[in-house]
Amino acid sequence: MSLVKCPECQGQISTQATTCPHCGYPILPVEHNKSKRGRPKKSVQQSLMRLPNGYGTIKALPGNRRRPFAAMVNPKLTLNEETGKSYYTYDFLGSFPEKIDAYKAILNFQENPYDLKNDLTIKELYDVWLPKYIEDNNLDDNRRKAYDAIFKYCEPVYDIKVTNFMPAMIEDLIKNAYKIGDRGIETGKRIAATSTVKSNMKILFNLLFDYAVFRRIVSDNYARTFTINTSKESNQTSRVGRPYTNEELAILWDNIGDIFIDMTIVQCYSGWRPGEVITLSVNNIDLKNRTYTGGIKTKNGINRIVPIHSKILPIIQKYYYEAIDIGRPMLFGRTKQFHGSYRYIENSFRHSLLKKEEELGISGHVLHDGRHTFSTKAKKYGINEFARKKIMGHAIKDLTDRVYTHMDIEWFREEIEKIL
Repeated sequence: MSLVKCPECQGQISTQATTCPHCGYPILPVEHNKSKRGRPKKSVQQSLMRLPNGYGTIKALPGNRRRPFAAMVNPKLTLNEETGKSYYTYDFLGSFPEKIDAYKAILNFQENPYDLKNDLTIKELYDVWLPKYIEDNNLDDNRRKAYDAIFKYCEPVYDIKVTNFMPAMIEDLIKNAYKIGDRGIETGKRIAATSTVKSNMKILFNLLFDYAVFRRIVSDNYARTFTINTSKESNQTSRVGRPYTNEELAILWDNIGDIFIDMTIVQCYSGWRPGEVITLSVNNIDLKNRTYTGGIKTKNGINRIVPIHSKILPIIQKYYYEAIDIGRPMLFGRTKQFHGSYRYIENSFRHSLLKKEEELGISGHVLHDGRHTFSTKAKKYGINEFARKKIMGHAIKDLTDRVYTHMDIEWFREEIEKIL
């Protein structure tokens, strides 16, 4: 007896072994004794193939078929309540012309398992993805409603199989998107999607197909294989962020008391995104320790604790006690409910802020410019780079900082107070 290498995993095995003890690969002897009498026996190749427990089985299909061997995986023990007997049920992996092909397919599946229910439609995929995405990212019901509103524009492709949905189809859907109105005077009318809606549709399909790849329904994210220009003018370029100047900030400070200006000033001294500042929960405001917790969008940004800068502490206190007094769940919001909610959406924030700034002689800004102002000031006043990224919810790429650096909140407070 001697040792040879397994052709599948290259492990050392005996020349007398019928299967590899490491990976289960069938080892066929070079020569076999031939039966002298009786009917021809089954090929040794088929008789020696035995799958490890729990891997599945290979079934011979009846009839004269080109692919007579069915590979079955995911065995589940099922009880027949009438007879009291149990039996195994399997998921169908595929049919193959040779038994060795079915055997290899099962081994490959067990090495890299994937979801065999790959016949989901776009609507079915959305219905499975949305609750999981909302829960995993701790998003509120308003975000769910926003996704539902965008998905209405995708109705023409609801029943198309995910596996049949190609990049060109996604692109064409977004470019020509529309929905049928279901409210008021718009009922029954065809409503074309705006450029903002088209942008949000592209984002939605990016997320949907990320999940489809995760479920192994598809191998690639088709939505990320192309870009789409949703600008009103084809030659329009995206606006680069611009921080507020000292003169503009002075004007904003002179007009505190307006909720939209107050939210912008808070952004300038905290780095919150627009969607984060309007969703700050009263329950996450700690006035005693002068911190607030919030964040959305990325795993580095969600639930991050940020020290409250001393310059904006009076603003935070004002809206905190106002929210407690009227029962508003978020720090910033309406004083009376509108359509059952105290919350401002980003479009309301944007429209009201730009209108107010125009009255004050400030122009050319967008909602994210408060965040740009914080980052620029943090750099100017020498805030530690690790602190700046952590406060803003950005990823830390340096291994030492990301894994081995742990600073307490008072250190972050000392850093953020450097901003004047």
